[in-house]
Amino acid sequence: MLIRAALRLFASCFAVFLLAKLLLIFAFFVIAALAIKIAVLLLFAAFFLLVMTAIWGVISNLFCVVKQYFSQTQREQRHVAFMENQQINAHRLFYFQRRQVTYLKERQRKRALEKDNRVHIASLSQAIEVDLQRSKHRLPKAAFRQLKRKNRLYRMQQNAKALLELHHQIATFTDK
Repeated sequence: MLIRAALRLFASCFAVFLLAKLLLIFAFFVIAALAIKIAVLLLFAAFFLLVMTAIWGVISNLFCVVKQYFSQTQREQRHVAFMENQQINAHRLFYFQRRQVTYLKERQRKRALEKDNRVHIASLSQAIEVDLQRSKHRLPKAAFRQLKRKNRLYRMQQNAKALLELHHQIATFTDK
């Protein structure tokens, strides 16, 4: 409606400019100058009306958007989206915490297993040492030193399988 009025003002402005041109051709300078002033006023009025219409449209649109943003349904939708996001974040946090706890427990288990293996290897080496000391008089000196050296080497290498074989070997030497 306001845009139509502005377009009519533009059309009438052009008509008045045409009239002023015709008056200048026929040498009516005073009336032509007055017609030009009226045409300029109509042109400014049309521009003013268009600008005011645009401003009014922006303000009313902004008001509708703000009203819709703060409406009950929009607030509820935002709250639901927020809660869904919180739930997703909680699931992610739980997943990563679970992975962290699993990783830490696995490291703790491995450390305990390594410590336990070291203790068992030390006790096995000690048992081999005792067996060697008991069978010292039955074994030749070179074999005794070699078995003792192997015991020390396998203990330093943390090689339980080799220590068990050495223990079995000593047991077969002492049974003879």
